[in-house]
Amino acid sequence: MKLIAVDLDGTLLTSESKPSPEGLESIRGALAKHHFVTLCTGRASFDAKGLLGNIDIPIIAFNGAAVYDAQQRLLRETPISEDIADEAIRYLVEQNVYFEIFCPDAIYTSSDYEQKLLAEMDVLVSANPQVDRDRLWKSAQLQFVQFGFQQIENPMEITESGMTVYKLLVYTFDEAKLGQIREHFNRRPHVHTTASADHTIEIISTETDKGSALRFLASHLGVDMKETVVIGDSYNDVSMFQIAGTKVAMGNAVDEIKQLSSLVTRTNNEHGVAYAINTLLDL
Repeated sequence: MKLIAVDLDGTLLTSESKPSPEGLESIRGALAKHHFVTLCTGRASFDAKGLLGNIDIPIIAFNGAAVYDAQQRLLRETPISEDIADEAIRYLVEQNVYFEIFCPDAIYTSSDYEQKLLAEMDVLVSANPQVDRDRLWKSAQLQFVQFGFQQIENPMEITESGMTVYKLLVYTFDEAKLGQIREHFNRRPHVHTTASADHTIEIISTETDKGSALRFLASHLGVDMKETVVIGDSYNDVSMFQIAGTKVAMGNAVDEIKQLSSLVTRTNNEHGVAYAINTLLDL
């Protein structure tokens, strides 16, 4: 019995951030042959479930901060502690950047989110006239259509109300500021950073990564790690590529993932998940 862990962005999702129909069908086929399949994603659980539709499988969400069974019951969580989350949110407010707060039931951002990104984009395009402004804005707008996306006036309300925080995501066109924020959080003792797309940093607990969450789920399902398969494309997939039995890199994957891989499939726009499951893995 195998456990197949599939990433979403850049993997099962096309560049339009929509699931590959062929990829979804290949997941149904693997389930019909009695393999376990899970999504292993940086996205929120409710966002991932919304993209899956009527396919009921376990979900490793928030880059591994929460693990759910096929009925979406919470099995394990490794949130950012309340005092650390409070400090981190306060710091990001001071940096005046767009950021999202991932909680168990919603993704929160400040109500002036569009103005922040538009102002940054204007500065970038002014200094670099060759930059395609429409393409940049289209990529940013994908953040706003996540399931569970909500606006709040004051981000500090989240920790003040005692909500659980699984992850923080920063999105900025200011590469210097992105580097400063990454350096700031990488110096903090209880969090670390990763990324799954351009212009972003994701801040999670040091107890959180996709690899440890996958190991937990495999144990819960009674699957030996040698019998696990992972399919992914980006830096936040490294930890699961380091421990899985078979590692499948997308054709569009970053070099670090390809170097760790057992196999390389087609790109996400060429339905690489379906090609991997149906052809390369012969499941």
